[in-house]
Amino acid sequence: MHVVNMSAWDAHVFGCPGCGKLGLAVEGEPDRKPGESGGAVMGWTERRTWPRTYKVVVRGVESVCPLINPEPGKAKGTVGTRDVIYVVDKSGKCVEGPASMDDF
Repeated sequence: MHVVNMSAWDAHVFGCPGCGKLGLAVEGEPDRKPGESGGAVMGWTERRTWPRTYKVVVRGVESVCPLINPEPGKAKGTVGTRDVIYVVDKSGKCVEGPASMDDF
């Protein structure tokens, strides 16, 4: 599991194993120029039963990350080997990311 923050503001992630009540912060990058890729990345290994729900809060606004199938064709409740990547977009919303970190 990866969360890549492409917004200018810090994003707080909730629902991951180590997030706790306060969430984990993924730093924003206010000086990023338009068109630049990159962004702060946070990741973890998800070993809990699938599907899971994650939430991101940016500047007090919450968004629920979309469900991403960890491996198409896997039975419900099992975790596959595909990277699951969420992106906090420029507006601060959690969206589905690319299939691989190499695609950034």
